[in-house]
Amino acid sequence: MSRSLTRPLIKIFASGFYRENTGLLLTLFILIFINFFYTNVLNQTHLTHEELIQNALKLVISSVSEPLGVILLLSVFFIYSLKSWQYVGKRLGNMDVQFLFYSINSAPWNRQLQSWFVTQFIISIPILIIGLYAVIVGVVFGYWLTPFLIIIYLTGIITYGAYHYTTSVSKVLAESFETGNITWLGNWHKPLFSLFLYEIVARKRFAYLVTKLVSFAGVVLLFSVFNELHTDVRIFGVIALWVALSHVILLYQENKFDMQFMRFARNFPQRQYRLHIQKMILWIIVLLPELLWFLVVGGLNNGLTGILLTMSLLLLFGTVLKIIGQRMYYYLRLTFGLSISFLLINLFGLTLPLAMTNIIAAWALLYLYRNRLVMEEA
Repeated sequence: MSRSLTRPLIKIFASGFYRENTGLLLTLFILIFINFFYTNVLNQTHLTHEELIQNALKLVISSVSEPLGVILLLSVFFIYSLKSWQYVGKRLGNMDVQFLFYSINSAPWNRQLQSWFVTQFIISIPILIIGLYAVIVGVVFGYWLTPFLIIIYLTGIITYGAYHYTTSVSKVLAESFETGNITWLGNWHKPLFSLFLYEIVARKRFAYLVTKLVSFAGVVLLFSVFNELHTDVRIFGVIALWVALSHVILLYQENKFDMQFMRFARNFPQRQYRLHIQKMILWIIVLLPELLWFLVVGGLNNGLTGILLTMSLLLLFGTVLKIIGQRMYYYLRLTFGLSISFLLINLFGLTLPLAMTNIIAAWALLYLYRNRLVMEEA
């Protein structure tokens, strides 16, 4: 690996990320590190030594043994990584780093990927420390599945970051990627709603693959942990929530694609229900493996409820994203907050009413959004 390529990337992006996000890192340390690594027990007189250790490590043990704890831990990793991707993407647009587009492209593609991987690895040191500690505690206390999932998950998001940066600065690769090996799609029929599917095939195959790996890993983990509740509709609601959350990046990219390339479609005389139907058809195709899993494992009642909740969540998240615009930080905070609320509602057994409420809310928000656009254009 060429140090002349890696060292400037670390100096510009990794060091810059830590300087700009000092407040975020301090908050992460105060809220998570202090209680995550060791929590003193107030009254220790009635506990054995083993019980003292388990109580002091209760938070980290919950993150590798309880489904909600696992989801929260992986969500922290995901939000932190999104913050770093957003920073590097914004930094690449600055004029003072434009020289990188020439110097980096002179190196082989695999060397570029290695250098960006090292850079993203250094940026991710805080969550790597948390993840490594969770893995060690999980193995010590006999939880093998979650530590393995954490390792795969962290490796996947770091690799995706490196791949994303490499393709962003490699113009030659982008051109060859757009025009090579996909000419067989040229004569296919392309309905309006399906254009983003071709965007996935042409440019976002790796992002789609990572999304699916995260989605399937969560489904397998949740379903294996709740192995005695396979007939409870609430477990399918939790899995539906995980599936929807794991696809928020593709949802963000789909909205960005609409804003950049599909603005002309706003002038089409389409009724609101047709927009809902088109979006649902698009995401049914994207989520086809997960939806088939719901039907096969959950049967007709629980399976259809899980499918309905998944589609309603994506419909609502997509509508919210249209309203707030391409502001990833606010969108992720809002999505995470809504997900926690939906999780609590689902645990009370209101899975089907929650799905119907999401559809109605998405319908109303989209109606208000389109009316606002009409008023602005008038």
